[in-house]
Amino acid sequence: MNRYFILSLFIITFSFYCCIYSYAQVRQKVSTEYDRNALTILMLDSRDRYSDELINLMGSLRVPEKFFDNTLHKKSVPLKVDRVKIAAEDSYRMLVPETDVESALQNSKIPQRILSKWFDRRDDGSFGVKTLADRGVYNATDNDLMVASASKRGTAGLMDMGMGLVDNSYIILLDFAELLSMAEIYERDSIPANERTMNGFRARMNAYVYKLDFSEPVAANFYQNLWISESSENKAEKRELFENTHFPLTYINTFTEDVAVTQLNPGQKYAPQVQRTPQQMMKSLMETGFSQSLLKLENTNEAFRVKGMIFDVNPIAIKIGRKEGLKFDQRYFVYENRQDRKGNIYSKRKGVIRSMSVANNIGLADGASEPSLFYQVAGGKIDNMGMFAEQKNASGFNLYAGYTDGGLGGATARLEQLFSPLLYEAFARSGPAKGMTGWKIYVEGAYGNQEFTYDSELAKFGFYRGSVGLSKEIYLTRNIFIDPFLGYGI
Repeated sequence: MNRYFILSLFIITFSFYCCIYSYAQVRQKVSTEYDRNALTILMLDSRDRYSDELINLMGSLRVPEKFFDNTLHKKSVPLKVDRVKIAAEDSYRMLVPETDVESALQNSKIPQRILSKWFDRRDDGSFGVKTLADRGVYNATDNDLMVASASKRGTAGLMDMGMGLVDNSYIILLDFAELLSMAEIYERDSIPANERTMNGFRARMNAYVYKLDFSEPVAANFYQNLWISESSENKAEKRELFENTHFPLTYINTFTEDVAVTQLNPGQKYAPQVQRTPQQMMKSLMETGFSQSLLKLENTNEAFRVKGMIFDVNPIAIKIGRKEGLKFDQRYFVYENRQDRKGNIYSKRKGVIRSMSVANNIGLADGASEPSLFYQVAGGKIDNMGMFAEQKNASGFNLYAGYTDGGLGGATARLEQLFSPLLYEAFARSGPAKGMTGWKIYVEGAYGNQEFTYDSELAKFGFYRGSVGLSKEIYLTRNIFIDPFLGYGI
């Protein structure tokens, strides 16, 4: 009976997976274009209790390699916020109105500061194009290089690509709507002294994301009316005009993160021998909130997802790498653009792949850059005749629940975490490493209720069991894998 149940459950699960995979083929067009975005990270300064400490730590945040770094000397944007009134209207997210946030960015001249970064603005107000040209060349791929080489201007045309990149300037404004130390939380909740076992911080952070609108009309006005060269005669007038021009910002999204960094107090069982300082924990809190918000931004905004054409097969190769922030065992979806009967172009998902090498392609394209290699984990046949891949982040966790038959059987749950990226960074960092893919740490627990003979009598016993260990995915075909594991259980 149990065997039939398990077999039926397997068939239902497999059918459900296939159904989900097929149903997910929504008829939408996925762009094949990808350009590097530029990122500016700021903090909303509402003069809360920990504002000064947080502002001092803003310098510790680093713009990831996959973005152009538009870090400004100014680290915060002042804005008076009535936290009590906002909390009364929205007790969970405590969001500052979008219009107020945008006004704060405009009042602090953030758009002007970003443009000054792009155009190498000097003390006299004049602009240059070195950064613009350098970024245009750096953004170029091998394919861009080949196309440019065939044109009349040659590779000099790559510098012009920087003009379009200015419109990819994004701002992430971090706002710690609520930040409390564990001591403050214990006091607020009237926790007894003997239960106050931890120190550290808990916070609710909102990340407001805006994009500088440097579309053609805005760019045309800038070049025609606001551009200042070293030889310009009316520099003072144009400087004032530039400072007072309203450069539009486009609201993208807001992400709310509940983050906590805590540790057991000295003297508590399992407390760390060396306690982290409050500053260290606050820094970790800020970095965690920022990285989680950036991950959500990549998941929800197509412009932040890396794309690349399938360059080769056997193995699958794509000319992306560390320059684009590729990580080992990272997931990508492969698409093929098709045309329906009405002539509409749509993208059909052909498969799912994961990286098994990360090319060190940091630097300028030379037409012969090394591709990163991938292996297929789902889908149909993939070719290099126009198919392309798009970044699709995965959590790195697997959760299984079911029933185990025989022996100490019972209801079972298993949690796995992928740790192969750490292996690759520690031992490889370059070249293919198929043997390092799919390594996971797992924790498993189960509860059973069975009858056993005890003192010559039949008795019913309940029991718990648990295990921990390592497992490795081994793909037999592009849709079938085995997952052998080795662990210790009690």
